[in-house]
Amino acid sequence: MSEKKKSLFDQFMDYVSELDKRFDETFYSLLRPFRTTRPSWDPDKCCLVPLIDVQEYPEEIIVTADLPYVDKENIDINATETTLDIDAKMRNAIKFERWGTVQREISFDCYHRSIKLPSRVDSEKAKAEFKGGILRISLPKTISKQKIEID
Repeated sequence: MSEKKKSLFDQFMDYVSELDKRFDETFYSLLRPFRTTRPSWDPDKCCLVPLIDVQEYPEEIIVTADLPYVDKENIDINATETTLDIDAKMRNAIKFERWGTVQREISFDCYHRSIKLPSRVDSEKAKAEFKGGILRISLPKTISKQKIEID
């Protein structure tokens, strides 16, 4: 099977894309000790990645997500023992013009975030509340240790 040879422009764009990816990985890994995060997006799915905060306590894990321009009815939350998925549809799309190194126009109309939880949780007992664009999810931890009696 012969592969179609890429044009010089496509080769250049691949090079720039790889360079941009490496720069992001290096730059943000240097900032990681300062807990700096950046908003992300998926332009193919027109989806933004919401900012979150995960707090672990002895009895539960609290996940807080920033979901502006969302109505409560348009939020879908799914949890397993180790993961949490948040999907939300915006009331109106957010449109960006002139961003990045190339002038473009794009609209985002949803949020999506998958989170690996720091401990196992009982997803059936999870509770969520949504107020003022802030989603707060309480996930009780599972009891993973049992006292063993000695005979």
